[in-house]
Amino acid sequence: MMLSFVSVSIELRYSKAACFVTMEKLYSVEKCPQTYDQYEFTLSDLYRKMAKDELREDDEIREQSLTQMREWIAKHPYIRKCRTDASFLLRFLRFRKYSVPMACEALERYLAMRETFPQWFKNLDCNDPAMREMLQDGVFTKLGQDAEGRTVILFRFARFNVDKFTSLQEGRFTVLLIETLLECEELQIGGFRVLIDYTGSVLKHYGIWGVSDMKVFMDAINRSYPIRIREVHGAKFPKFAVSLLNLLLTFASPKLKDRITCHNSVEEMAKRCESTLLPKEWGGVCDLQEFNQRFQDHLEDRRQVLLALDEMDIDTTNYTSLWKHHEAPENEIDSGAMGSFRKLDVD
Repeated sequence: MMLSFVSVSIELRYSKAACFVTMEKLYSVEKCPQTYDQYEFTLSDLYRKMAKDELREDDEIREQSLTQMREWIAKHPYIRKCRTDASFLLRFLRFRKYSVPMACEALERYLAMRETFPQWFKNLDCNDPAMREMLQDGVFTKLGQDAEGRTVILFRFARFNVDKFTSLQEGRFTVLLIETLLECEELQIGGFRVLIDYTGSVLKHYGIWGVSDMKVFMDAINRSYPIRIREVHGAKFPKFAVSLLNLLLTFASPKLKDRITCHNSVEEMAKRCESTLLPKEWGGVCDLQEFNQRFQDHLEDRRQVLLALDEMDIDTTNYTSLWKHHEAPENEIDSGAMGSFRKLDVD
């Protein structure tokens, strides 16, 4: 049973040294609640300026846009349950640079995707044995924010255990990370840079991905998740997998393709990032094991919030055509956000 967004669950954790209290906020999925939460911008001036310059965000535009988006959700004929708290809706408004119709379309597509492919995007539990093992294997590390405010993350691709895990499990692991990172306002505004180390990867790492899996996953990255990918850097990508990479990129947007850079070595890729964000193994100062444990603790703290996303609901009858073709026309949502936004008279 979901609690209202003002309710708080308190988790007590005991250790030999101290007792830790974690305050975890749970959010309502009532599409038309009696009251809405009040948002306050608490980030540094760097992000306030970035939000204004890059996203057209200020206090007035933010409040107006949240009001319009909430009115649209309340009147939407197909949305049954949806979070309406500011922390959730802002990820879509920032993703679409405060074009409210486009933000609503992004939210609509996100909800429809989750309902259409629950095996990929629902029940994202960090305590699932496969998820936990991939976390412990050090596949992913959040390194922090660079000088420009972008969140820097590292994937060590060869650490995926392809003898044990399928492409679906790898995809679900990545989606768990995305959902968790999207809660971070710094990432919503600044976007992120991705570093991928392919050192030691073998053919099987690439061969487990079928074409249908690629389509679903790349559609989520390109069109269904409100993520701002600023740069993708890859190092030591094997020549034997180039054809598979080219196939994968056929499902990527032109904008994403333009932001991908391949490097011949990890050392070359490391030069594109300040030393304070680099692992010790690359000549930096970051302790990857420490960072990974910190992120695992964060996932555990947010576990119930992520699982509660599954309570959102939308009637998918009108959205089945979205995933029939990898390149959908611009008017793909005939009865969707852009059309219903106008029909519902939200200015």
